[in-house]
Amino acid sequence: MNYLRITSGILIFFIINHKCAASIVPDHTTKPDSSTFIRMLFLDLPLVDFPFMQKAARMRSSLKANTTGTESLTISNYLGGYESPSMQQSLGLTKSLHSLNYYTSNKLWDKWIHPDTRQKLLLNRIGANLTAGAVDLVFTYYGIVFSPQWLHEEFHRNGMTMNGIPSYDETYNRFNGGVAVGSVSKVRDEDLIRWKQEAPEEMIRSFAAGTESELLLLRSLQRDHFKGAGYPYILMNMLLTKHAVDYVNQFKQPGFDSSIDSMNYYGGKIADRDFVGWDFSAWVYDLHRPDEPYSSRGIHPSGTGIDRAIKNAQLSEEERAYLSKMGKMQYLNFLSPFMAGIRHIRLSRHTSFNFATRHYLTSFGYDLNLDLLINHREKPFYISLHGYRNKYRFYPGIEFESPPVNVKEWQIQPRIMAWMQPVHQRFYDTRARTGGMFQLNVARPVGKSVNVYINAEGKTKGWVAGNPYLKSNLTVRCGIAAAFKN
Repeated sequence: MNYLRITSGILIFFIINHKCAASIVPDHTTKPDSSTFIRMLFLDLPLVDFPFMQKAARMRSSLKANTTGTESLTISNYLGGYESPSMQQSLGLTKSLHSLNYYTSNKLWDKWIHPDTRQKLLLNRIGANLTAGAVDLVFTYYGIVFSPQWLHEEFHRNGMTMNGIPSYDETYNRFNGGVAVGSVSKVRDEDLIRWKQEAPEEMIRSFAAGTESELLLLRSLQRDHFKGAGYPYILMNMLLTKHAVDYVNQFKQPGFDSSIDSMNYYGGKIADRDFVGWDFSAWVYDLHRPDEPYSSRGIHPSGTGIDRAIKNAQLSEEERAYLSKMGKMQYLNFLSPFMAGIRHIRLSRHTSFNFATRHYLTSFGYDLNLDLLINHREKPFYISLHGYRNKYRFYPGIEFESPPVNVKEWQIQPRIMAWMQPVHQRFYDTRARTGGMFQLNVARPVGKSVNVYINAEGKTKGWVAGNPYLKSNLTVRCGIAAAFKN
């Protein structure tokens, strides 16, 4: 029923938008703008991501050998480590697969209904969005592996992988037999006890990282759309944003605690249990209780192991009120013209812009940020204003990314961030720590549309969406990027 409502809304939007556009265009203008005929495809596959890949190789070795992962690593371990890709590796793969879907849908509908009049453009866009949306739904709920559901679980796993904690993404059951579901299992209680004791802020971040992945996927697709891709991805915008809203608000549902009872009933074996249960009741619980031992959750109803999932009844009034506030703020993620498929808003002949608001839940509270996308003379600039917040303070931040600069045969693109964040990345911190990140992407063409690149990203201590490290870190990535224009 929700899908039907969203689809109906898309159809109504197209019709209203078409009528409004027609009313402001001079009578002699009978054809759409020339940009209507541009179709682009952007692909990005980060093949190497260090030092995360070393952590993944060790985690994979530990999972297979059921050890602490102190043995020497082999090439086989590194290859097996791809089973737990980094945030940027998993994001690049999922985004690229969806981009292929949108590009293919565009090509097909341009062939079936060439958009050379406004009426044909309307039918073309409705058709492309409906078929692309149908493929997205089938991919996410039936294909599962490499879909946003898989991406969600891989973002959860990144924190465990970095801390040497073996885990398993249940979406891989699509390949291995069994039921493919969105869950992370094969996590030992003793590892969770150690993790909460040594790095509670990293555990808290991992609980919220699933929806972080969904917002980043939309951010990446929206950037490509702004650059001219023309993706028919309205349904994906709506569904992923609605999923984030519903998930954070899930604890309000009457059957929430009963669903945890059912979860516990089928989780008799420790290895079969999800590492967190439902994400956000656990997130807000540990956010407010970072120093409480993990074992204080009590014994699992089966009598074996720790009771991991947090029920609504276990939350304090303050915790429920805070999570309710976060649920309401999630609706801010809908505030963007991208939600309606609008690529840009023209300011002048050479300048256009777009924007999007995003509300991320973090290790210390939340980040409310405003993305500003500016295109000046066919060069895209990205500015993001960040508002980090914990219980006591507001902390500002800013992010800037320039268009690539050509230096002989190389393309160089910098990205810089500066921020103030809670000093220990915790909800109750009262002092701030100044920090930042600098990223440099260097690419070289190896064909008409394909580049190989090296990306160096250094950061101080702090939370950055899509970067699994809360501590200071230097990451180097190598991969292949492609941009096809038709």
